[in-house]
Amino acid sequence: MFIIAFFAFIPVIIWAFMEPLGLRFADVVSTTTSIGQILGLVGMVLFSVNLILAGKFKFLDKHFKGLDKVYKNHHRLGAIAFSIMLFHPIFLVVKFITISIRDAGLFFVPFTNGPITWGILSLIVLIILICLTFYAKIKYKNWKLSHKFMTFAFFLAVIHTFLIQSDVSRNSLLRYYIFTLAILALFTIFRKVFFEQTKIDRLRYKVVKIKEFNISTVEIEMEPVGEKMNFTPGQFAFFSFIGDAISPESHPFSISSSNLDNNLRIIAKNFGDFTSELKKIKIDDQVVIEGPFGGFSYKNGKSKNQIWIAGGIGITPFLSMSQTLEKDYNINLFYSVKEPSEAVRVNNLEMISKENPNFKFNPWVTRDKGYITAEQVKGLSNGLDGKDIFLCGPPVFMKSLKDQFVTMGVDINNIRYESFNF
Repeated sequence: MFIIAFFAFIPVIIWAFMEPLGLRFADVVSTTTSIGQILGLVGMVLFSVNLILAGKFKFLDKHFKGLDKVYKNHHRLGAIAFSIMLFHPIFLVVKFITISIRDAGLFFVPFTNGPITWGILSLIVLIILICLTFYAKIKYKNWKLSHKFMTFAFFLAVIHTFLIQSDVSRNSLLRYYIFTLAILALFTIFRKVFFEQTKIDRLRYKVVKIKEFNISTVEIEMEPVGEKMNFTPGQFAFFSFIGDAISPESHPFSISSSNLDNNLRIIAKNFGDFTSELKKIKIDDQVVIEGPFGGFSYKNGKSKNQIWIAGGIGITPFLSMSQTLEKDYNINLFYSVKEPSEAVRVNNLEMISKENPNFKFNPWVTRDKGYITAEQVKGLSNGLDGKDIFLCGPPVFMKSLKDQFVTMGVDINNIRYESFNF
């Protein structure tokens, strides 16, 4: 986030050198106008950067140590950018209030002033999208479709920025800086939409096996149609299933198979609109895969003594990692489920534990033992000193354990987690 803040601060520096600050903040009207101008510049930069963060770029995945971290920053930055852009016109309207309440009101009415109209329309679209995101319960595919209108809002904001008479129009350096970021954001949008339509730069697989573990959990095995995916155990990818009975939009799933296998396997649990449709997938259905992404790998840990804690379907990346675990690593894996019937691939994990003395498997059924705690993990792992802790599971599960470990004195940098709660 420091780099993002740096990019957002650059136009403010350019703006500050355009006129003496004494004139910029001489009275109430000039001060509120200046604040509004700063908010407009920063808002446009953050809006541009936020769209770039949504581009699924591999370099961002690597920089943020996981695409889930990229998306969390994307959501956080989106909220900040929206708030800033919302206050941008509120501060600017003060100068109209000193002249006429009517003029101030007309400032927010579209089509009364050409360049301002584009900005007001952009803000209206943003408000609608934010309301849909936070207050409306809509299906994922409809939510995803609604977010494509974010591009429209951004395009309107860009038109507003370059048509209105402002510091951007008067200063070439400021204009080129904003223009460059806007072009990069638009390129990101074009790239993302183009790839989604053409499936360029994506791998193709087909479904060869479907296994139901229980009423809500299914395993899908796929074989490559052409090039095989190379991935690091623990990573995830975006999967689009092309079939008559299921929606084709892409969704992230951890890869549960070994990177040495020819076929890919994922295990999914029914959590919502899309995952409830997974049982409708048929043998020979085509799959388009984008990835891999993520840095959730035991090899990225600081220590070779590690504790892995999985909650429910969060076992999937650990399944992949355990199959190719290097012998000089010492692992304690805790697998927490509510009922024994919810557990998957337990036999495989028990077999690995028997074959590898450095891999200890600890199944945990909350119905019988209660919720697993950091104190219990510490006791069963012979302490926590010098160990990395890997967490994967429901957000509440991970946050609770992370907070407990931090309270016990574990360095937050030694706790790693994977979350698809984008």
